[in-house]
Amino acid sequence: MHEMKSFKKRFVIVSGPVCSGKTTLALNIAHNRGSCYYFDKDDLVPTSNSTFDAVNQLVPESVEIPYSRDTLEKRDRHSPFFKTFIRNPEYDSTRDILIKGLQFNDFVIVNAPYTSELKKEAAGDCPAFDEFRRFFDKEECEFVVVFVHISKDELKRRLLNRLAKDPQAAARDKNVYTDLDAYVAAENVDAPDLTKGKNVDRLFVFDADTDELRDASYERLMKELGIENYEPYQRAIEVNRV
Repeated sequence: MHEMKSFKKRFVIVSGPVCSGKTTLALNIAHNRGSCYYFDKDDLVPTSNSTFDAVNQLVPESVEIPYSRDTLEKRDRHSPFFKTFIRNPEYDSTRDILIKGLQFNDFVIVNAPYTSELKKEAAGDCPAFDEFRRFFDKEECEFVVVFVHISKDELKRRLLNRLAKDPQAAARDKNVYTDLDAYVAAENVDAPDLTKGKNVDRLFVFDADTDELRDASYERLMKELGIENYEPYQRAIEVNRV
């Protein structure tokens, strides 16, 4: 972990597996912090989906491509196609947006998994976080990762609950629901060990496996982030949509 010191600004990544409650937690932090810069990387997904659709629709089926058509139709964000052509540009755009936001604000929150980057940081070599760190040092900014943890049993329960509330989820997230047990088995729900990392100043593991654990973690997190006057955890927070 990076050497601790006093900071003028704070940059917070809210990470964790799908359906863990990252978005709700990030919005609770932003709501209670008040003046801050909030960004949800999922806002880039419609643009990325256009890439899947463009290749699928514009490349004739008679043309052989090194990726299955099923991958394109499912817009599979775990596929080699996504990892090769879409993932890095998404995160590069996110980085640029966040760095600009931090330049004019002292508290930035991003809701994004950063799964690959956290693995590399745990191994002690993460070029993407190195880029953040160089900018953070100039801005005297603390780099905080909040990892939302849930068990695999709870992950499966939440995914099934999402499907019950939104039957279209099966069509929209085929890579998840085609073989739910396999997806859950492959999903990493454990917080990273960043003791070998050189960029992140603080890692906070937010336990959201039950309501009781979530509420206790929420109180501790608010104190760690220096948010003194905060409202109880809200399961749903309205956000402006066009």
